Amino acid sequence: MSAQPVHLDSEPTTGAPQRPRLTLLSSQRPMMSNVGFGVFIAVLVAVGLALVMVVTTSVAAQSRELAALRKEATELGYTAAALTTELQSISSSSSLALRAADLGMVPNPYPAFINLADGSILGEPTPVRGNEATYLRQLPPVPALQQPEPEVVAGTQDGVDLPVAPAGGNP
Repeated sequence: MSAQPVHLDSEPTTGAPQRPRLTLLSSQRPMMSNVGFGVFIAVLVAVGLALVMVVTTSVAAQSRELAALRKEATELGYTAAALTTELQSISSSSSLALRAADLGMVPNPYPAFINLADGSILGEPTPVRGNEATYLRQLPPVPALQQPEPEVVAGTQDGVDLPVAPAGGNP
């Protein structure tokens, strides 16, 4: 751009472009009325509240589902722990020995071992007759001691029957 001299004369200089005349327009109508703007804001707020309600409902449903799944996972954890404990008790050596005794098997106090690498036998295999190591077998329960009932004499003293001492006991 070049600088042009400013003329204060009413007539323009020859050869200089004439400036456009600017006028103020005060009669322009607004693009939207106040009522229309209020309706637009109300619709915008209503849509926003509806979206918040939908999102909140969705989050609440997922929260309930998550709580139910956590509860189920906890119960399954307890079940797994109980089954593991049961498996350990069933597969213990004492339980295995009791089940073997129930099947009529007896423990061998004279074990022999086979070396799988070369096929040699370590120890001397000895057959078991069944009366060895009774402390390792399950023995039947001892019957409870039965005490004889005292005998009653035909006579009574003051309406009460008198017991008689057993034959070999102290008088």
